[in-house]
Amino acid sequence: MVKERLNSLKNAMEKEGIDVYYLNTSDYHMSEYVPEYFRTILYFSGFTGSMATLLVTKEDTYIFVDGRYHLQADRQCLSNGVKVMKLGTADTDDPLGFLKKNFKGKVIGLDGRRTGVNFAKDLLRQGFTILSKDIYSDLIEDRAPLSKDPLWKLDERYTGLSRRKKIELIRYCLSDKVHIVNNLESIAYLLNLRGNDILHTPVFLSYLVILGGEVYLFCDLERFNEELLDELYDDGIIIRPYESYYDFLKLIRGKKILIDENKVNYETYLSIKGRGNKIYNMTSIIEEMKAVKNPVEQENMRLAHIYDGVAVLRFLMWLDSVDKNSISEYDAKEKIDALRLEYKAVDLSFSSIVAYNENAAQMHYAPTKEDHAMLKDKGILLFDTGGHYLEGSTDITRTVALGEVDDEVRMWFTLVLKSMFNLSSVKFLKGMNGNQLDILARKDLWARGVDYRCGTGHGVGYLLAVHESPPNVRHSHTKAASELAQFKPGMICSDEPGVYFDGKFGIRCENMILCRKDELNEYGQFLSFETLTKVPFDRKLIDKRYLDQETIERIDAYHEDVYRSLLPYLNEEEEKFLRKLTEKL
Repeated sequence: MVKERLNSLKNAMEKEGIDVYYLNTSDYHMSEYVPEYFRTILYFSGFTGSMATLLVTKEDTYIFVDGRYHLQADRQCLSNGVKVMKLGTADTDDPLGFLKKNFKGKVIGLDGRRTGVNFAKDLLRQGFTILSKDIYSDLIEDRAPLSKDPLWKLDERYTGLSRRKKIELIRYCLSDKVHIVNNLESIAYLLNLRGNDILHTPVFLSYLVILGGEVYLFCDLERFNEELLDELYDDGIIIRPYESYYDFLKLIRGKKILIDENKVNYETYLSIKGRGNKIYNMTSIIEEMKAVKNPVEQENMRLAHIYDGVAVLRFLMWLDSVDKNSISEYDAKEKIDALRLEYKAVDLSFSSIVAYNENAAQMHYAPTKEDHAMLKDKGILLFDTGGHYLEGSTDITRTVALGEVDDEVRMWFTLVLKSMFNLSSVKFLKGMNGNQLDILARKDLWARGVDYRCGTGHGVGYLLAVHESPPNVRHSHTKAASELAQFKPGMICSDEPGVYFDGKFGIRCENMILCRKDELNEYGQFLSFETLTKVPFDRKLIDKRYLDQETIERIDAYHEDVYRSLLPYLNEEEEKFLRKLTEKL
């Protein structure tokens, strides 16, 4: 089936004179997670992961995936004749480098609505000819429709700032400049609106243009109820049809225009280029505001993590009581999802990862009803899950013993746990970024010649995307360079080192941490992290031989805080169970 689809795409390429066709996993808004409508890489390759690049040539098809998906891409794509290019390995170029090495001067086809400005500019600088045309949509059968679900507002008691106040602040920063926004999370944040267009990411398909004293929102009118329309009108929001966006851009002339070339599509750039406009590439002011949670958002996020801790504790109780040999990864996934949604969560913050033993070596493995492993009363289970609450969003990973485990597993778990605390416990001077701090989480693993092929931490939105930039904690540089953004008080980030051994097991420990001010002295302003996540770690997997006394004290202090934080929300049975899990080492 996939091979036939690729052949039809190659035939379309030949008709248009295209040598290589470029497809990514994004939508028109450069989103990481996308509506089902945009899952074209799945259609043409069989790959189900959230991030990849597909290059289709006349002879071959290549899929480029990062370390999270190396094993998954092998399993899903090789049988379809798609060659897997494993980013992060010594002999693999990124897509641009691969094109430069093998297809210099050729015609590259792409959909400019789904391609970032920065990537298109890189192609042009390397001497490629770009044909911006969607040649794939007419080939896709039974394509899912775009959502038309109603939008809803998030009240100020959750956001901390009104829509009008946010817009005033942005206008003040813009002065006489025009700001064009494609990023869905930024639009939802600024307008205090949420939608249902992307699974587990409560945003809605729209574009935003701030032009002088006017704010234009390009989104279909049918999605707003009367009350919401009145509120938006009162706040000066002019609503235009979603499909009228590009025609509107072509009317803008002689302006200074701010865009983020990492978050704006190439078709937008083509629509404003020339016409006397001067284009400035910079990170959106909205994105920076969104990343620094205000005091109301911070306090709400603390509560969200307590709610989340209660739900996960109930999952641990269930897992402790059930016959392990009678359940599957999928059963466990369904249980933890249900416990969150039955308690306080309004949705999951992403599709749950529940992986037993060797499956956990695939960083983003997810069991399905048809494809899963049965559990046993031995070995380890990794679950990476999270919830959206009106009070904020969560992301947590725990690795637990289901029974007997060997010393090697306990050693690696302990080193990963120590690595996590190395980062969350640091005190550092203002001005430092995630690129500089990343070594704290890796040094004890590097000392043993082991690494993990992903970042250590990512920002998390407030009832928005579970992956939010900035901040990011990683030692490698990316095009977006969000790992170079300074940590600021109010930023929330994950802390999730791990080890992944193909065919054996994977281990990850993850907490959410909030950057906050620490002491101010003659050396400057110091910052530190407050841990938000309130779930104990499995003491059965901790081997104190690999811990120093300071880390032991940190683990004990964390468990004491978890106990005190969750206690008011627990019944007698739950309190007794938690007390046992949080005993001192």
